[in-house]
Amino acid sequence: MVSYEGIEINVNDNIYLETKGINSYLDKEIRVSIGNQHQDDYIDVIKYIIDYIIENKPIISENQNIGYYSWLLQFRLENKNYFDLYEVNSDGNDFNKGCDIAISITRSQSELCSHYGLPAQFPNFNQMIVISDGVYEGKDIEGIRYESPEHMSGWWLITDDYDNNIESLKTVHFHHVVFTRPDILKYLSLPFGYRFLMQNGNVEVYKNDE
Repeated sequence: MVSYEGIEINVNDNIYLETKGINSYLDKEIRVSIGNQHQDDYIDVIKYIIDYIIENKPIISENQNIGYYSWLLQFRLENKNYFDLYEVNSDGNDFNKGCDIAISITRSQSELCSHYGLPAQFPNFNQMIVISDGVYEGKDIEGIRYESPEHMSGWWLITDDYDNNIESLKTVHFHHVVFTRPDILKYLSLPFGYRFLMQNGNVEVYKNDE
């Protein structure tokens, strides 16, 4: 058992992690099924949800979505006493029970930033991103992250198809990019002021002024 913000997080038969006490904010508890990740990772997901609920005091309903860093979770009502956590699958066409993809993505982003001695600055699933032609088509990318308003991730993704006409760039939802270009997702937690260059299967990371 783990206690966090006055809420207990318990393991149930190594099948679920369940809250005890969050129903003082909601009318139900929350649980997540345990898959192939480390138990501490599932606890981190539950803590994230607890923080969200305590801070925002939302009204949670069936099939309501919640962003988890760069991925998307959903509350499902399978039991009258619990909201179960589901996550969007890798191509965005459905939701699956659990949160293994979300955990894997968050870990890969954190590990990449740690490799370069940088803090991870996770883009939000619901933010916007600027792209040129060629991004959706899988071409090599130069990604540049600028300080930006809260609704923007700060990322500009440019390919060789870019014609240097800024009006040809498109502002799209972040999730459209992550479903079509999972190969770049781990680089998108690089902080403001950094860029990456993907070219011929190699990727370099450096500061914008280098």
